[in-house]
Amino acid sequence: MKNNKINFTSLVMAIVAIAVMVVSCKKENGNTLNPKAQDNTLAFDYRQIEDKVAYFTDFKKRIKESKDNESFNLNDAAWHLACLANMDFCNINVKHNDFLFDTIDMIVEIVDGSMQLNGLGAAYEQMRTKIHQFKNEFKHRDQNLYFINVSVGDDGNAKIALMTSFTSVAKDLIDHTWYVDDEWDAQYNCDEYFSGDSVYVWNSLAASELQRVLNLFENHSNESVTIFVPTRNHTFDYTNTYDQYGTPNYYLNNSRVFAKSFGNFNTSYNLGLMEMCYCLDSYLGLGYDYISDHLYVREHPVSWTVNSAITILNNTKYNYHQLHVQYGQITSITPPSPYDK
Repeated sequence: MKNNKINFTSLVMAIVAIAVMVVSCKKENGNTLNPKAQDNTLAFDYRQIEDKVAYFTDFKKRIKESKDNESFNLNDAAWHLACLANMDFCNINVKHNDFLFDTIDMIVEIVDGSMQLNGLGAAYEQMRTKIHQFKNEFKHRDQNLYFINVSVGDDGNAKIALMTSFTSVAKDLIDHTWYVDDEWDAQYNCDEYFSGDSVYVWNSLAASELQRVLNLFENHSNESVTIFVPTRNHTFDYTNTYDQYGTPNYYLNNSRVFAKSFGNFNTSYNLGLMEMCYCLDSYLGLGYDYISDHLYVREHPVSWTVNSAITILNNTKYNYHQLHVQYGQITSITPPSPYDK
């Protein structure tokens, strides 16, 4: 029994020894076959960079001028390329209300599973050229490079992910503002007074809501009793309001007042939220600019009325709004004594 126990122990030790030898051989063979296992690239931790602007200003010089074979693993190489591109092309402080996502492909040089410093320089020049070409094809309003990221594959295929900010097509309805300072104020008014859940039929809710909101804008705060003395009135419609900045083509004759042709069809029309936004700013501008363009007395809009009208010309039906503005002069009066009432 004792001899059998010794033999069993010896057998176990022999098996362990053989296993260790096999594993060692596999490690050596693996290192030989897998260059990445012998990775001599620099260990990099971006958290150690306190001044990233200074770091990348210097790094840009290094990739242009350096002749050494300093190497970066693919993740670190991609990170450096992305940071350089963001510094050269991007700005997140540009007004926008939407984003686009695009990808550009390119081929970079890989040496033993890594990228060398001079290869990074060549890759960045290639990337700069492609990004410039991409920017030259911008088609959207206020389009701007917001963020760039880069990934590099083992085969040298690199992808440049581009995130661009822009002002959406809907906002292009307001290429120019007449009453508020800019389209962002116009959008604010739209969000404040109108709802995306409502159905603004041109000759019912659209007209009544525009009329309601228009009459909210003339406010006066004075301790004395203030009245309006009537002065004059004016009516605006598609025949005497022209948008020289190019109103979208669903308005008749580039009119600043809603007007749409339906041929000989008895068709209604719902104004979208951005159309309501356009009309509100346009109508306000018409009413106030009329005072400046036709000086009379120191006056203000008193009341706004939006009427719906239909006309047929040459067998074509036209639906449109008529904006009627009553003007008045502000006058402060002394409150009467209670005994005079």
